[in-house]
Amino acid sequence: MKTIKNLTFATLAALAATLLFQTSITRADDNGEQDEHGQQSKVTFTKHVVNIPNQPGLIANMMGVGEGDAGDVLFTGEVLSRVVDPNTGAITRVAFYHFTGSKHSFSVIIHGVQQVAGIGQKGVVIGVVTEGWLKGHAVAGEWTEMPPCYAPGTGIGNCFEVTLSIARDSRDSIDN
Repeated sequence: MKTIKNLTFATLAALAATLLFQTSITRADDNGEQDEHGQQSKVTFTKHVVNIPNQPGLIANMMGVGEGDAGDVLFTGEVLSRVVDPNTGAITRVAFYHFTGSKHSFSVIIHGVQQVAGIGQKGVVIGVVTEGWLKGHAVAGEWTEMPPCYAPGTGIGNCFEVTLSIARDSRDSIDN
């Protein structure tokens, strides 16, 4: 069991280091050049946990709705890890986010940190688009924890209002 715990920690540490210290992400057709315009595509959504399956590698399943440059979006996600720092209480999560939009669909792997849990508290997100629209582009954002927002019996815990920005450049059309 200790080996599995150390392996899980090592895997999460490597993922966190990769996400935190990654160089600028560029697509293959960018010839290594960054656009100086720093354009962003945005998606905002509200999410909540729908169940906690108690399976190794799957902490919780989430769902929600939102809107933005991807159109009206349906959100689903899986929390892959959740670690609470025993000294500070900070909560670190790794999750997959999936967006099915009226204009675009895509998935993102994120690393999120919330220093203090509770309604009104904020967290930050970094990640990368892993498939679909704007694949390979960096993602950054934040969330705010809010009271439960779902129908009774359809969720667990509080809700989260999330804003994600996806880095893009002038060669990336919002429409493709």
